[in-house]
Amino acid sequence: MIATFFKHRSRFDFSRKTFDIGRPIFHSKSLEDNFFVLRIYQLDNNDYEGFYKYHLQHYLKTNPSQEEAFFKHVYDVLLNRIKYFKRQGPFTPKYANGLENSRKLEPFLEYLKSIDRWHKSEPLDAVIGEKDNLINKLKQRIEDLEAQLKQATKFDAGEKIVISKTGLPAFMNVIHQLQDLSLPNGNKLTRSQTQSPWYKMIAKYFMHGDKDISIDTARNYFPANKNDTSLKFIEIAKKDQLFEISPKRDK
Repeated sequence: MIATFFKHRSRFDFSRKTFDIGRPIFHSKSLEDNFFVLRIYQLDNNDYEGFYKYHLQHYLKTNPSQEEAFFKHVYDVLLNRIKYFKRQGPFTPKYANGLENSRKLEPFLEYLKSIDRWHKSEPLDAVIGEKDNLINKLKQRIEDLEAQLKQATKFDAGEKIVISKTGLPAFMNVIHQLQDLSLPNGNKLTRSQTQSPWYKMIAKYFMHGDKDISIDTARNYFPANKNDTSLKFIEIAKKDQLFEISPKRDK
């Protein structure tokens, strides 16, 4: 049995509104490439995609995961046929007809190039050049990321500051007080537009006893709105407000 790439017209099917190839009375499937090309001659440019996908889906039914093989076969059929037409001698009766046929097939070949995911239509040197260019870009990207990582970890400490196992609420209360302190000129001693620098600093550089402080736990001590009394935020009890930071008084 001859393996076919394309869907053939049924016997006695005279319909003109079909993408099937072949004759309605009798045709040999061994000549299907010829019938495929003949059908292209009858297509408008806006039919190319539908025609190609129609036969692709037919082929994939019996050859799953072989889209690349189908594309390469169709591309080779078109390319070889165009080359054949253009090789006709300029003083032979076939020359003018060959040029006309190649002009009809070239737009379909351009369509194939537009959907070529396997670089079939590109010279090998161009494909290699494109891959080398991509590799160089990726290498540069890796170098940039490594430099960024080095800069980001430049000030990482070798160890974390340990807060006493029972002292986390008291420590958080001290941090809260730091946010409220003002200098003699009235300027804030410390300030930030959001609370995130505080709880991220604590999660990164401090431990609670022998355990790390998760960023979620640290965040729960620093609500965006200090008047937020929802359950997820931790309110420091009076008994844990052990320290009071106050301005130095002149003697």
